[in-house]
Amino acid sequence: MLVSAECIPCYLQQAINTLEKGEVPRAKWNELLKRLLPLISSLPDDKTPAENSTLVIHRLAEMLGGNDPFFKAKEESNKRALSYIKDLRGTIAGSEDPLFTALKISVAGNVVDLGLFDDFDLTQALEDALKFDFTINDYDRFKQDIAKAETVLIIGDNSGEIVFDRLLAEQLRAMHKEVFYGVKGGFILNDATIQDANTAGLPEVARVITNGNSYLGTVEKYCSEEFLTVFQNADTVISKGQANYESLEGTVLAGEKTYFLLKAKCPLVAKHLGVRYGAIVFKRNAVDSEQLTVNS
Repeated sequence: MLVSAECIPCYLQQAINTLEKGEVPRAKWNELLKRLLPLISSLPDDKTPAENSTLVIHRLAEMLGGNDPFFKAKEESNKRALSYIKDLRGTIAGSEDPLFTALKISVAGNVVDLGLFDDFDLTQALEDALKFDFTINDYDRFKQDIAKAETVLIIGDNSGEIVFDRLLAEQLRAMHKEVFYGVKGGFILNDATIQDANTAGLPEVARVITNGNSYLGTVEKYCSEEFLTVFQNADTVISKGQANYESLEGTVLAGEKTYFLLKAKCPLVAKHLGVRYGAIVFKRNAVDSEQLTVNS
């Protein structure tokens, strides 16, 4: 999925959110944002929104001295999500299809995106996810694939929702799958890192690995050899969130074994998926024919 003109305001909004979460004095905002404009105006049109957003956020991080502006916010979102885990584990255990319920709870956690939204109603998001159907639902095919799979890679998205991904990993472990969980190799916005995985207890149910970089999404050329090896060898991949969708959909790396689990929180992503804004989606990847030609 390539960038569009509508992505430009989002670059600035993410920068503003970063300034706010980093508690940068508001008197400095105009100066810092203006210094980003030359970069934004020169961003390439042949990249994904996730890649271009990363360049903007990395530049802003340099201006701010290299500390993690979202550190406190990530801690708070993890703490809040952990307060739900006991009840949600009971909800999953008592459901007709625990794996499907775990997937829906996992996508409900995808609303915990402090990089885009300042506040969120997590209780309502969980209720909605359990009540509403996936607009795109490839679960039947997923069940066939997961029945044959020995290894599963979950590519995480944000702090907070990583706690709900643990519940999904628990279900996969109960099915005797070897589970890997991928996080960022460095901080960017509120994306999950090793520290978030440890807070969520992921190492108890999965082998946690980093992708070796701090780019939004999963950009193959920046990923570590270890991460790519796990990705390529995994029988099934569950990719969380919009940035991973933007950077992986249609790619040969993702292949036909990758399933995108996300809430369409961006109008352009919703349009690309062919769903309404706010829809939840569980979609199997389809490899772009042009990608096959390039890689043949």
